[in-house]
Amino acid sequence: MKITIIGAGGNIGKRITAEASNRGHELNLITSKKVEAFNLKTTNNVATKQIDILNTQELSEAFNGSDVIISAYAPPHDNNDALLEATQSLVAAAKQSNVRLIAVGGAGSLKVGDDLLLVDAPNFPEEYKSIAQSHLKVLEEVYRTETELNWTNVSPSAYIFEGERTGEFRLAEENLIANEKGESAISMEDFAVGILDEVDNQKFIKKRFTIGY
Repeated sequence: MKITIIGAGGNIGKRITAEASNRGHELNLITSKKVEAFNLKTTNNVATKQIDILNTQELSEAFNGSDVIISAYAPPHDNNDALLEATQSLVAAAKQSNVRLIAVGGAGSLKVGDDLLLVDAPNFPEEYKSIAQSHLKVLEEVYRTETELNWTNVSPSAYIFEGERTGEFRLAEENLIANEKGESAISMEDFAVGILDEVDNQKFIKKRFTIGY
């Protein structure tokens, strides 16, 4: 399978790239980094290209021939609102190329009660509210209003960390996954496993889902 990965050089993107490579997929990495920077076991069938995510036409051309697009794009730290425009360009390019899009979202849009989202919970960290609200806006205004594109939005748990690949985790759709102590977490490595599993299993078409322990 040929997979195009947006934001492949980021923390989550690198884990997605490594997992996809280990599964033997052909990779088209949209990143400013060189192939050597990814330390992959093999660089056969791996190509890199730098593209402005707002250049919809160039993105669409880069998507041609891909079976699925995985986006781990993150906006600049000082401009979280850029996520909306970037997502609109990404969706338009995927539609032009008629290819499935799986995009990493945020945990803040997950439910922690019948009528309460994590981002609105009293203990939600103030420093993460802006990006959480941007991800929520993208989910509600772009993905959930999209009828043509084969899309999937993937939310991590509340705490996503650099850890190890265990292959043991749980999936849910709208509710935050937490253990018996109320802790909600997932390693970046297992988050990548869950995303690549969805590439194969296609359980959450035109839906959002979340991955956690």
